[in-house]
Amino acid sequence: MNERAALRHSLGGYLIVLGLGVAGATATGQAAAGCSMFPGHGVAPPSWTQQEKNPAKPSKRTSIVGMWKVSLVSDGTAYPAIIPAGVPLDFGTAQWHSDGTEFLISGGRAPSTGDVCMGVWEQTGSATYRLKHLALAYASSDSNPPAVPAAFVGPGVLQETVTLSPLGDSYEGTFTIDQYAADGVTLIEHIGGSVTGIRFTVD
Repeated sequence: MNERAALRHSLGGYLIVLGLGVAGATATGQAAAGCSMFPGHGVAPPSWTQQEKNPAKPSKRTSIVGMWKVSLVSDGTAYPAIIPAGVPLDFGTAQWHSDGTEFLISGGRAPSTGDVCMGVWEQTGSATYRLKHLALAYASSDSNPPAVPAAFVGPGVLQETVTLSPLGDSYEGTFTIDQYAADGVTLIEHIGGSVTGIRFTVD
């Protein structure tokens, strides 16, 4: 058994990915999560992808800076573990700050497994943005199977390229996630997919 296979076996068959503890996926489009005891934890509430009733004022729509409700969905290119296209992977809230930093809080994984992540971003076009995001993943008593005591799995790197809508109230694009072992070198899993964001406003 090589090093990567041994590591995957020691994790009990689940993959901790950027705050996504994906144990596997079914043909029905539901994913089982390392931070959850039930399938489909990455599915956002029905209202998550709906626009706010009172979008931000036009003067505030020209930048991606602000707070967003985000959803991530697999495109079927994951390896070595297979995650079919269309499987919801995670949802949460993201804040893009004017100083080029970003925070993401996952709604699809337990806090004990590492649900808060940080990133940096830059604008690459009139409405296009590039994000690189770092997550620190843990296996814990909330993982499936549980891990006691909690153990650091490794860093995960998420990269996004997104385009802001003309009204500035939503964005969409693509993402990749590379989850590494604790050495920061050994790749455990690669995932690709689509990401969408709906602006969250004070109104």
